[in-house]
Amino acid sequence: MSHVKTALPAPQKIKPPRFRMARVVIALILRETGSRDSRASLGFLWNIVEPMASTVILSVFFSIISLSPRLGTNFLLYYITGVVPYHIYTAICGKVGGSMRFSRNLLGFPSVTVIDVLAARFLLTALTDICIFILMILAVDVYYALHLAPDMAALLTGLGMAMALGLGIGTLNSVLFPASPVYESVWGVVMGPLMLVSGVMFHVEDMPAPIFDILKWNPLAQIVSQTRHAFYPSYDIAWVSPAYVILIAAICFALGLVGLYRYIFDVLDI
Repeated sequence: MSHVKTALPAPQKIKPPRFRMARVVIALILRETGSRDSRASLGFLWNIVEPMASTVILSVFFSIISLSPRLGTNFLLYYITGVVPYHIYTAICGKVGGSMRFSRNLLGFPSVTVIDVLAARFLLTALTDICIFILMILAVDVYYALHLAPDMAALLTGLGMAMALGLGIGTLNSVLFPASPVYESVWGVVMGPLMLVSGVMFHVEDMPAPIFDILKWNPLAQIVSQTRHAFYPSYDIAWVSPAYVILIAAICFALGLVGLYRYIFDVLDI
């Protein structure tokens, strides 16, 4: 009796689901929008209303103190073009910096990676703040009939610099904050007066030469000046270097990723 050997079928490789990262990021964004400021009556909409209201109130206050802006004739436009790029950086940096703590319970799932968590918070915060910036610029343009025609290349460069720096430093802080509460406290103290030396209310070029030679290396001052140049073409920003800001952002981002993949699970004790 002959024995016929039947060939076994080759084992099939389990293919990862298509668009896995996109699905996970979208799910994390939906989770974020549902939980962020859920106790407020306006819900997620409060994240748009709050910065717009605070910007208008502060601009009116400062316009009373300073009758004319440093550039142009409209103080609200001058203030928006300074404070909103600054806010984009601080908002992204803060949200990304706290992303690991916020999603620590999800990092135990094999389908969720640190890149997914970073991407979700970065995209949601960046898109929200860009919408805020567009709405405020349109409102000022229509109300005061300014007929604005900003340099879109310069504007996109300035906003891109702000988002990149926020992502880079935020990624690094997402490791350092859980690892060292002392560092987090010191960071909060340092960030307080940073707005004063970033050119939001006054130009760093107006400072004495020795002070300007130091302040011009502040990447936030370069971001604010680059964004303002889009609305004030006569504003000379020869000292601004987008490559310098992007380089800082890239270094911080790379160091942050190394720390996340090597130490974050030990730091969070997952």
